[in-house]
Amino acid sequence: MQMKRTVFSLFSLLCICAVFLTGCWDQRELNTIALVMALGLDKTKGKEGYRVSYEVVNPTEISGKTGTGRTTPITLYSSSGSTIFEALRNAAEVSPRQLMISHINIIVIGEELAKEGVHGILDFFERDDEGRLTSNLVIARDVKAEEVLKTLTPIEKVPALAIKGKLETMVKKLSKGYSIELDEVIREALRKGGGPAIIGVQLLESASSGSKASAIKAATPATTIKISGLAMFNHGKLVGWLNGETARGATVINNKLRGSAVSIDCKQQKRGLSIEVRRSKTKIKASVRNHAPTIHLFIKQEGSIGQIFCAIDLKKSKEIRKLEKKWAQQTKKEVQNAISQAQKNQTDIFGFGEALERTNKQEWKKIEKDWGNIFAKSQVTVHVETRIRRPGMRSIPYLFSETK
Repeated sequence: MQMKRTVFSLFSLLCICAVFLTGCWDQRELNTIALVMALGLDKTKGKEGYRVSYEVVNPTEISGKTGTGRTTPITLYSSSGSTIFEALRNAAEVSPRQLMISHINIIVIGEELAKEGVHGILDFFERDDEGRLTSNLVIARDVKAEEVLKTLTPIEKVPALAIKGKLETMVKKLSKGYSIELDEVIREALRKGGGPAIIGVQLLESASSGSKASAIKAATPATTIKISGLAMFNHGKLVGWLNGETARGATVINNKLRGSAVSIDCKQQKRGLSIEVRRSKTKIKASVRNHAPTIHLFIKQEGSIGQIFCAIDLKKSKEIRKLEKKWAQQTKKEVQNAISQAQKNQTDIFGFGEALERTNKQEWKKIEKDWGNIFAKSQVTVHVETRIRRPGMRSIPYLFSETK
């Protein structure tokens, strides 16, 4: 009797385990799928609202050992639809394999589409179970997203990886803007009276010549993809751009600066000294007086001297203090310019409203619906403290030695 119970128990256990060992019921073989590394979204004319471009990897061509050289490293497919979801399904008409979007690194949105609004785009990616929210978003400036994706790049064979690499390099070394992932864009799109700031890319030279394989077989590429500016959004629509040092000012406010090079005046030499910014920290405090909000920014930066084109003795602390003061003035100018541009477009891309909500929730509830207009008139005070920690490997410039 005991034996029968043991056998029955084992049989029952096997039956239960069999339920969880159903195998790969939804498997897809590698030779039946196409890996999409980047997605481009453009606005189309007529009934079909979206044109979606897919940058698909040609596996044999990106392998250094087995590449044939007969085709390009990537193939670009495009399809249209009234929604992004429909356009993706319509891709079955042009692609020989099923497109897999779970490996997307970069999502490029055309400027024309960004001006009309991106809320529908965000809804699709947050709702879809295949895509991932860690993909980087960029805005194509003065060109369609499709043109950016089909531009072949040297060094990095896959354009999507080239764009991602340029983003990472720019953030680490220059910080005239910052990279932003899809999940962060979704969160900031819900910001009252404002929205996210998304990095831009543009094409240098002719867009059409960059899609030819011969374009990357020269010392100077026919077309170059350049990281360019920050796109400001409000209510999900692109409303303006921050460029150059002004974009760096926004990066400082949003605590995204990881490294940069700031040039300041030195003696009689205009912008004759470069400082490598190594650390930057910004604290935002908000206060309300007589129903009028005031924002206070406290910025601390540290750096070292990168190069000098003037005669100055860096062994003297008073000379270092003068340079720190000029550096602080330059940072303050960039930050104020960024704030001015955002206020002009009535979009709080810095999260000042969120700081006000943390400080005074009751006052925030009264003004949150009209925060865009109130933000545009709000007073923002900027306090900058800078420290030059190291003069570099040489403390006495050559020009100073010559003047002695």
